[in-house]
Parts: sequence; structure tokens; C-alpha cells
Amino acid sequence: MVNKATWRTSATILAAVLLTACSSDPKPPPPLLFEVSSNPQANNGSLFYFVVRTTNDKQFMLENYQDIADKAFIDPPEASFLGSFAIVPGTKQECKVNLPAQGSVALYFLLT
Repeated sequence: MVNKATWRTSATILAAVLLTACSSDPKPPPPLLFEVSSNPQANNGSLFYFVVRTTNDKQFMLENYQDIADKAFIDPPEASFLGSFAIVPGTKQECKVNLPAQGSVALYFLLT
């Protein structure tokens, strides 16, 4: 039989563990690997860019090509940008992106 002191101690430890687990930040998902293949004639055979960034629905709908292009190439990159990859037409390229723990992600292809 378990005495009251042992039971209280066990209950207190269990409650502390559960509260700690509930209050911790969400863990980010594993990295995502994109395999980008393009036709050799894509973008008239010229280099183009694949951009991945965090966003929300409203921001995604309001931003235009120039907004994204302007932000994609600044140094240091804006915090919302998760990756910017140069794509050579006619090749297959792997692009690895570390996703955020929360939020939406948008994918863009910047062609000329």
C-alpha cells in the first residue's frame, strides 16, 4: 500500500512533467526535400529561382512578383525566407528546406 506522502510526491512530479510538456514550444518538422526538374527551355533556357518562405494567407495574396523578388536577394535575407535556390533549366536539383514549427509556407518560382 502506498502512503499519502509518497502519493503526493508522485502526483506533484507527474503534474510538473505534464505542465512542462504542455508549455514547451512545438518541435519543428523534419527538413523537407524538394526535387525540382525543369524542361531545358524553361525560362528560355535561362537560370531562374525557387524561393521558399513563411507567410500567411493574406500576405500571400497581397504580394506581387516584384515584392518577392526584391526581398529574395537582400543580404542578409529577411527572416521569413527559408531558402532561395538557383535552378538551371534541364537539370534535376534537390533543394532542402528546414520548415518552421508553426505557420504556413509559400513556394515561388521567379522567372524572367
